Parts: sequence; structure tokens; C-alpha cells
Amino acid sequence: MQTIDYKAIARRFRPQRFCEVTGQDVIVKTLVNAIKRNQVSHAYLFCGIRGTGKTTLARLFAKALNCEALSESCEPCNQCSSCREIASGQSLDVIEIDGASNRGIDDIRNINETLGYRVASGRVKIYLIDEVHMLTKEAFNALLKSLEEPPEGVKFFFATTEPQKVLPTIVSRCQRFDLRRIELAEIIKKLRSIAKEMNIEG
Repeated sequence: MQTIDYKAIARRFRPQRFCEVTGQDVIVKTLVNAIKRNQVSHAYLFCGIRGTGKTTLARLFAKALNCEALSESCEPCNQCSSCREIASGQSLDVIEIDGASNRGIDDIRNINETLGYRVASGRVKIYLIDEVHMLTKEAFNALLKSLEEPPEGVKFFFATTEPQKVLPTIVSRCQRFDLRRIELAEIIKKLRSIAKEMNIEG
């Protein structure tokens, strides 16, 4: 029996380049300029309601930092092994962690123990913690020292829907981006583009 490789629309049309991101032009420009000027911080905090693109932007940024054939406009090529591994969630250099499920001090200690390992194939090792506000106070404190003095080539990307629950000591050590709510007109434009690509007439 033939299996059907079905992919949800949200995953199928998730932006794979900065230019495809909807409604966050200022943040995209800031990230791209950081890459161009080689002024990438060691820690970033992406804040915003669900659906604004926090994790998508973090993944795009991670791809761009590790891409083997980055374009002049700092767009990831999406063809090299690093880009493909990050896109599929199989990269050894971009470690995605669900803060809701891995929120204790032992989980953070496990992260700290791997910080010194060299990158597998990319240029930068990135720890992407989603819903970081779910970490316990003890876990945040265990993370703090690593955030203050990360090994060379290690970066932290955090995403959260509730930044007010993140310890101020953590926030103060991150470059913070507050993603805005996407305007209805922008959503309609994006949906029309998706419908056209799927040959759906309305």
C-alpha cells in the first residue's frame, strides 16, 4: 500500500526565506543587517502572540548563520546540507527544545553539559528554546551563567508568548524582538498567494 506524504498547509507554506516572512519587516531587516555587519548577538528573545512567526524567524536566522551558500542578501540557500537538516529538524548544530516539556533544572544542566561540544558541520551551535517562559526559576538560574559567558560559537534563541514570565536577568542578557500582530490585509494577501499556488479558486 502506497503511503501519502501529507504535510499540513501551515508547514508546507512556512517561510523558508526572510523575504517570505509576513508582517515583521523591521525585525527581518535588523536580523539581516546583523548578519551583514557580523554583529550577531549571543542571545535573542522573540516575543509575541501565537502565529506571528517567532519560531519561524528563529529557524530562518539559524539557517542563515549556518548556510554554506548564503546569498548576498543574506538569504539561506535552502539547498545545502545544513539548511536541509535545520529545516527538517535533524541538525546537530541547531537544537530545538520545548520549554514546556523540558522545564526543570536537570534539563538545563543537560544543555550546559553539551555547550562545549564542537559544532558538527555548521558554523554556529544554536539552542532554540520555545515557550521559554515555562522554565522553572531554578532552571532559569542554571541557564543564566551559560547565557552570561557562552562558549565561542554558541548562541541562544528563545521564543515566548509570555515575556513577562521570563526572569528579568535573562531578558536583560538578550536582544529582544516583539513581533507585532499581523494585519488582516496582510493575512488575506498571504492566503490568496497560497490559494493561487494550490490552484484554488474562490
